[in-house]
Amino acid sequence: MDNVFFYGFYILVWPAITLGVLILICTATYRDIKKAQRNNEDIV
Repeated sequence: MDNVFFYGFYILVWPAITLGVLILICTATYRDIKKAQRNNEDIV
């Protein structure tokens, strides 16, 4: 019974973790874009 709880918990939690990582990547990219525009530089 304990394994069922842990598997269910894993299945419910990993989307939240991946969403957090995706938000982190998007905000960092957005900040880099704004910083490059402010300094009149290319991103690449």
